[in-house]
Amino acid sequence: MSRPNVLVILSSQDVLPTTGNPTGWYLPEFAHPYSKLANHVNVTVASPKGGKAPIDPYSVESTKDDHISQDFLIAKSHLFEKTLPLSELLGRAAEFDALFYVGGHGRKS
Repeated sequence: MSRPNVLVILSSQDVLPTTGNPTGWYLPEFAHPYSKLANHVNVTVASPKGGKAPIDPYSVESTKDDHISQDFLIAKSHLFEKTLPLSELLGRAAEFDALFYVGGHGRKS
């Protein structure tokens, strides 16, 4: 039996427009689910713009004592350094069994 395919979507938002503060997807909201799912599913990672998806720096700092998040940050950086642009996935919904939006800040464009 083949493993289910999960599409993980990260934010491409790197700055909060109202404050100018850096932002992005929230590290433990990807790291912890990934640690449970990775051995059971095929993971594809995308973001609106594609390429490197920015991590909210507060989430890195606030999880400095969280070994799952910190290990993920180092060992799995390839997952968020080169994401697929969502535009490349148009019309491919049938390829995925689940869709997972990682928490963080984002907007439509």
